[in-house]
Amino acid sequence: MTTEVRYEILKGLPPYGPMYISISGDEESFYSEGYVVKFKKSDEEEWVANFRPGWTDYYNIFDFPEHNTVVVFAGGQGYIMDPDKQVPKLTFGLSIKDVIRMDDGSLICSDDIHILLLDNLTGEFWKSDRISWGGIKDLELVKNKLLGQSYNPTNPNQKWSDFELDLETKEIKGGSFTEFLDKNEHLEIQENGMLIEKTKSEKKPWWKLW
Repeated sequence: MTTEVRYEILKGLPPYGPMYISISGDEESFYSEGYVVKFKKSDEEEWVANFRPGWTDYYNIFDFPEHNTVVVFAGGQGYIMDPDKQVPKLTFGLSIKDVIRMDDGSLICSDDIHILLLDNLTGEFWKSDRISWGGIKDLELVKNKLLGQSYNPTNPNQKWSDFELDLETKEIKGGSFTEFLDKNEHLEIQENGMLIEKTKSEKKPWWKLW
């Protein structure tokens, strides 16, 4: 039994045929050549997507045919696509540098400050609290826990701090930024990176995809 291929990575924008569709994280059209992917709809019709790249050199595609979903990473920008539709279900990331695919198909995505998880079993997509000041490396998956190191500019004698993220409870232990907040309990971080006096906390962002 073979699985039907629902996409094809093209070397460039097609010189003829129907016009490509620009796909970007901010929903604005753009006309430079990006990451070009041809999709096949469920009715066999084909269309070409031109994805605007993000800020890194990470490019990859993961197919979830059981959910009619394709996850595209274009230069670190994540796009969650339904091949039958020419707009993303969700965009995320911009600066994704690495993705680990778990045995159950779930995707663990890392940038320089967060971990993002697309849970293949539940369809939940969530982003961790901030872990690092600006660097994550040496990721290792041990059962349901993600181990790694985070950059620590506040300690000249130890530039990297160990961290552990429980993928079930979403609890973070260690990490350079987490350690800083533990020592400064009156502060919290905004999405723009600014430190402010702590207010009533909000739930971390998450989305249900299927």
